[in-house]
Amino acid sequence: MNKLNRLLALILALVMACGLCLGAMAETAEATEATEAADDARLEGSLVFSTASFGQKFSPFFHTVAYDQEVVDQVVTGLLANDRGGNIIRHGIEGETVNYNGTDYEYKAMGNVDVVMNDDGTVDYNLTMRDDIVFSDGVPATIDDVIFGIYVLCDPTYDGSSTLYAQPIEGMEDYRSGMQSRGSKIFDDGEGDGYVANNLYTEDQYKAFWDFYNNQAGAAFAQEIVDYCIANGYAAPDATVAQAAAEWGFTDLAEDATAQDFWDAIVAAYDTVEEAEATETAGSDRLGLTIANLGADYEMGVETGAGAANIAGIIRTGDHSMTVHMTEYNAKAIYEMNFYVAPMHYYGDEALYDYANNSFGFPKGDLSMVKSKSSAPLGAGPYTFEGYANNVVTLKANPSYYLGEPKIQYLQMQEVLQEADYVPGIITGSFDVNMPSINEDTVKAIKDANSNGELTGDVITTVLVDYRGYGYLGINADLVNVNGEPGSDESKALRKGFMTLFSVYRDTVINSYYGDRASVIQYPISNTSWAAPKPADPGYHNAYSEDVDGNPIYDASMSEEQRYEAAKAAAIGYFKAAGFTFDEAAGKFTDVPQTYEIMIPGAGIQDHPAYGVAVAASNVLAELGITLQVNDVGTSVWNNALEGNTAMMWAAAWQADLDPDMTQVYSSANAHGQGTNSNHYQLDDADLDALIAAGRSSADTEERKSIYKDAMEIIMDWGCELPLYQRKDCTTFSTQRVDTDTIPQDMTPFWNWYAEVETLAVK
Repeated sequence: MNKLNRLLALILALVMACGLCLGAMAETAEATEATEAADDARLEGSLVFSTASFGQKFSPFFHTVAYDQEVVDQVVTGLLANDRGGNIIRHGIEGETVNYNGTDYEYKAMGNVDVVMNDDGTVDYNLTMRDDIVFSDGVPATIDDVIFGIYVLCDPTYDGSSTLYAQPIEGMEDYRSGMQSRGSKIFDDGEGDGYVANNLYTEDQYKAFWDFYNNQAGAAFAQEIVDYCIANGYAAPDATVAQAAAEWGFTDLAEDATAQDFWDAIVAAYDTVEEAEATETAGSDRLGLTIANLGADYEMGVETGAGAANIAGIIRTGDHSMTVHMTEYNAKAIYEMNFYVAPMHYYGDEALYDYANNSFGFPKGDLSMVKSKSSAPLGAGPYTFEGYANNVVTLKANPSYYLGEPKIQYLQMQEVLQEADYVPGIITGSFDVNMPSINEDTVKAIKDANSNGELTGDVITTVLVDYRGYGYLGINADLVNVNGEPGSDESKALRKGFMTLFSVYRDTVINSYYGDRASVIQYPISNTSWAAPKPADPGYHNAYSEDVDGNPIYDASMSEEQRYEAAKAAAIGYFKAAGFTFDEAAGKFTDVPQTYEIMIPGAGIQDHPAYGVAVAASNVLAELGITLQVNDVGTSVWNNALEGNTAMMWAAAWQADLDPDMTQVYSSANAHGQGTNSNHYQLDDADLDALIAAGRSSADTEERKSIYKDAMEIIMDWGCELPLYQRKDCTTFSTQRVDTDTIPQDMTPFWNWYAEVETLAVK
């Protein structure tokens, strides 16, 4: 969660900002070179998708960046599928029809999943795959390919991004025990007083490990941040360490600073090295970077004790079927069942596969043969991987794809370092599809290109979908309360007084900042989630729209100014209920015990959608005798306060998971610095915890939706979170070169432009 908060803050501070003028950027040498390179690489009859820098790990097991996954998704298909709302399709072989936004859509997949809740509390996920799937090299696919992939992801030395091994699969802990990578073993043994002879690693290996860890891993850690900033467009392609560090929130480095200097600055900002590492990571820690840099000898598994020969809960039931047996129900587990169907004969060794004798296609503890194929994926997806050269991944239509050979013969994925080149590239004909940040410059460039002055016209077709997450304002209940009792009615009234004033300014400020690129939301959940309450649902109401007595604050006839006055009056009622004394004659509270503070990560230039909301509310509060300081800070200061639980109030954003489980963000087990320290509201409510547990344990979607609605009402009653906005993601198509009638209808974050790539066509 530290990383998630940290990076989302960076995204808000940078991506949402008004960027460089697209028109001007199109004239730069970099833009010209980018479009010329794309023109040179274009194949006849191809579709060119421009994207950001690849990590070049095009592996279904080890990809680490989203742009690599975009490539993998075209080549290696998952066993299951999801619908436009993000729900898993359980009967993909036969086809399943699901209504979305008033339209019925049919979904098909390689497999089915049947979830069986057993009387003893265990759960079986019975998986069946089609028996006619063929990999692009002509080899038939079977369930053994899936089992092979599961064992890769669950190997004791696996160091990719999958967390399948954390699911309650029977026998998982036993299988992973008794072995670890040589590098992690050296680390666990510690540097101590020097090398102690053993049969797991040599003295030279020991010395090499600690030499890198102590003298180079910190610089590698900082360099990863620099690379991340450049790869994601937050810093220029030729940015110095100091320039990239500034975008990460470290603005005081010398112009000629090195990665080591950056690391030293990171460490100096925290009480401990461990805290610095956990908070500022761009994805890796020093241990992982040390092992990765030292190579295969340190990634190799070494036996440290007894371990099971297999995972008892991974059960082969036929050539095209298997069962995953879990010891308990976990609502998120069904999403883990969408295993990539990756060919064992390519990524592993068929001679090493013997299910009955506990051999699964590679030596346990040695993933070197799997990793060796990371630069060239193979699978049964709609396209085959033809190569990566000159910043272009070239994919060719797979004639044996089970949903039919794609209509577009070649799909080319073009790396473009400057996002400012995306829209100009479509205008000039270099690119056909891309996903630019939808800021003011992007909107202007698109509208200027289309003769009708709209986002969709004769040159560019634009599709906007809700982002898979939302922005919010938060309040720390441990720091904003009455008499040190965060859960009292008086404390809740105090916080709801603030929230009532914040909420009334959302429409005006968010519309001014985003225009039609975002909308105000009323519940603490992304509108893209199937669990999000809808206006037509019973009991739906706007956030903080009732006074202290439960009466509506607003009515439809009110003007904007009348709404502001009504919110002010309601806030006075809440502050009175909190115990503050109000002087009716002066129109002020006379005994407010403290000054309050809200932190906005606007990079010191007030560039954040929540800034205007906070300032407007603080002005009204000042009239009432309550001081609210609005502090516009850099992301590093903001993040340190949030992670240290010292921020009274703050603005941030969440990125939603496919499943709406609330444990990480709202469970009391993660409050007050405990657990994952991810409940920054310090919500500590037994009723809320019970609802969260009930939501995790139910397999009934409608029941879960009702449970989460009740949970959200408790969250709002605490006055700890105000939903602000749901912004938009943007996909742009060349109207002149893409057959826009073949673009997927009702696109969502879970159903993107290539969700039906086999039927997409060019003109």
